Amino acid sequence: MKLFIYVVILTLVFLGLGWYSEILIAQQAETILSELENLASSVKDGKTAEIDQHLERINHFWLTSRRIWVLLIDHHDLDDFELYLARTKSHLANNAHILALAGIAEMKQTINRIPDQLRLNLENIF
Repeated sequence: MKLFIYVVILTLVFLGLGWYSEILIAQQAETILSELENLASSVKDGKTAEIDQHLERINHFWLTSRRIWVLLIDHHDLDDFELYLARTKSHLANNAHILALAGIAEMKQTINRIPDQLRLNLENIF
């Protein structure tokens, strides 16, 4: 009987941690996405001072999130986001705003995909 109780408790802890990590990643992804939206609007408006602030915030949010995400997510997606971020920074430094907007769109798509891949649903199981 004790073994059964331990198994049930361990299963509940495991499910609770999975649920918590899913919520945490979704919240962090939403924060990064909102900052990417702000960056895109600043690039469209040509506000260079705000662009630098948004890039710093995105970089900060990314470094904070990456510490947790590296344990739970496929590294290919993390590497892709870092590549898109570096490319976008380079485009912004060279005043190639159209190319920077394309990089921002790539980052948005990558960040949108990450929580969807972790969500437990039939699409991800089969």
